Amino acid sequence: MEADKSMKTPHETDRSDKMRFEAQIEQPQFERHRRSWATLKWFENTPKTEEAFYLRLQELPDEDATFLKSFYHVTEDWDLFKLICKFWNIGISGRMKNAECRT
Repeated sequence: MEADKSMKTPHETDRSDKMRFEAQIEQPQFERHRRSWATLKWFENTPKTEEAFYLRLQELPDEDATFLKSFYHVTEDWDLFKLICKFWNIGISGRMKNAECRT
């Protein structure tokens, strides 16, 4: 019976797991994932058309565009645009490829 007392209660285990999870969240890789999600979420209320997403991308702050390119290992604006559209399930016709990209 004495050995049973040393075992963690479910409450203690949950608390320990929570503390461990919180410690992981503070690591840079998790911060990068959070930022990626927040930046992609910026497109959430954009009308679901290729043109609307293209215009919204033009409004994305340079710092956020650079971050997403780095995070997803793409170098070109067009590749970033395709990635964002794919994430939001927006069909790409290619019409926007010849439009002037971000300045």
